[in-house]
Amino acid sequence: MQFKKGTFEVGGVIYPVAIKYDPRFGDAFWNSSKESMVSYIYMMMTSWAIVCDVWYLPPMTRTEDESSIDFANRVKAEIARQGGLVDLVWDGGLKRSAPKKEWKQQYQQEFSRRLKVQNVNSEKKEEKTE
Repeated sequence: MQFKKGTFEVGGVIYPVAIKYDPRFGDAFWNSSKESMVSYIYMMMTSWAIVCDVWYLPPMTRTEDESSIDFANRVKAEIARQGGLVDLVWDGGLKRSAPKKEWKQQYQQEFSRRLKVQNVNSEKKEEKTE
């Protein structure tokens, strides 16, 4: 989830916790756009268990040259790394709304750059072998 930056502006120590749910026995998340609350409660009550892995990470403090947003992103990245999650710029609310155009364009440009680099490298390899 995306953090609110106010938490990181106050200063002090942040005690990050990474929680990752395991959906093998029952899904802990309710997608209200796909199922009703009654069907979700029924699924929860009849599931074997809601299993999750929890990691208590070392305390983190903001460095002097770091903005509150950079600090929040650093904490978020560490939580994502520990939980084996993808560190994204946006949060889970995208299931109800489309991402901003700027975010899509940023990832499209990065993907395009990667393709160009791969094509140049493969062309160089072909020239060497000929």
